[in-house]
Amino acid sequence: MRTKQWLPFAALLLIVALLAAPTYSGVQTSSAQASGSTVVIPKGKTIKIGWAGDLTKQLVVPSKGILFGAQVAVNRRNAAGGIKGFNVEIVQGDDQCVGEQATTVAQKFASDPEILGVVGHVCSGATIPASDVYEKARIVMVSPSATAYAVTNRGLTVVNRVVFTDDKQGLADALYMINELKAKTVATLDDSASYGKGLAETVQREFARLGGQVVLAESIDPEAKDYRPVLTKLLANPPDVLFFGGYEKPAALLTQQMKEVGLTNTKFFSDDGAYTSTYIQLAGKDAEGVLVSSVSVKASDEQALKAFQEEFAKVANDKYEVYDPYQPNGYDAASVIMNGIESVAKVDDKGDLTVDREALIKAVRATKGFKGLTGTLNCDSKGDCGAGEVGISEIKNGQWELRKKYTADELQAAAEAAPAATMAATMSK
Repeated sequence: MRTKQWLPFAALLLIVALLAAPTYSGVQTSSAQASGSTVVIPKGKTIKIGWAGDLTKQLVVPSKGILFGAQVAVNRRNAAGGIKGFNVEIVQGDDQCVGEQATTVAQKFASDPEILGVVGHVCSGATIPASDVYEKARIVMVSPSATAYAVTNRGLTVVNRVVFTDDKQGLADALYMINELKAKTVATLDDSASYGKGLAETVQREFARLGGQVVLAESIDPEAKDYRPVLTKLLANPPDVLFFGGYEKPAALLTQQMKEVGLTNTKFFSDDGAYTSTYIQLAGKDAEGVLVSSVSVKASDEQALKAFQEEFAKVANDKYEVYDPYQPNGYDAASVIMNGIESVAKVDDKGDLTVDREALIKAVRATKGFKGLTGTLNCDSKGDCGAGEVGISEIKNGQWELRKKYTADELQAAAEAAPAATMAATMSK
């Protein structure tokens, strides 16, 4: 009997709860909506582009340079009327150049139907795991700076970049060591991450192929405070060059501790992870004479580059050169995404903007002949679009000074000049 009396009362409670609950029609008028692969942005709302890089840990200043470069591109697009009358805004994500954090940022972006594309990620070790998330979510991305081979060589359709690859950078490093420094021996260290390790391995291969000898190749802990144990291994027969693949903080500590253990005649050589104003501050007087490789801009229009630098300084509220070297790459990456959106977006009868994600993915990959700040960009079938040259710079009187540039044609010719030697035959025993 109690059960029969309870049922009508429970039904009444259910009816009251349903009446009190907010209704949901499946359509939101305040934000973007996704239906299949189509995103609808309501009239009066903005187009959102994600940006992901390191804002708090190991490559903060260059990451901010990329962010500010992308912001200049967005500001200019909005000043010119936006994309079919819709303004663009950047949503920031801090991945700390760490794979786990990058995955978290990517998942957050992927859960937001308003984000149409991503400028980033900055570091290869963050870009690779994040790109797996974007591939599943069908969100196009353009990295301004991730150079590791694996970034665009895993068969992913959403991944693109506007920078050279490790094979070109590592070859340029080896060429400079052999031809300019007249080095015969090199030791390589790396930070175990995708970028540093991949680049160090390329330097090993290319240095050996060009006739040099690799006397040591090891990975180190980038969080360690003492690298003297590995450095002292080199004291018996100091190499002509010590190459480090990684970022500014361990690079600075290695530079200082090299001098402490007595490797005073070995040249320290690193990459764009150390090509920062922060590295010079951290390494202090020991930074003098250090060499690095990095992207070297070959602008299609020098006046356009100068105008960008002036506008960048206003956005950053700081000197342009503080944020080297990827500011123009940030601009180009954002521009490529916005160009893709412009080419596929449609305004419907209600004044809403509709964007098909699959069409956008194809449009970005189809980029050809775009005259960016870094040169004329042409994306290949894998998403490699970069036009920048590789520059070798040296610290003189506390400032970076460009020593040599290697063009894509020069590097291609050098790559084809001789067959690669095997590391087994050239590693010192």
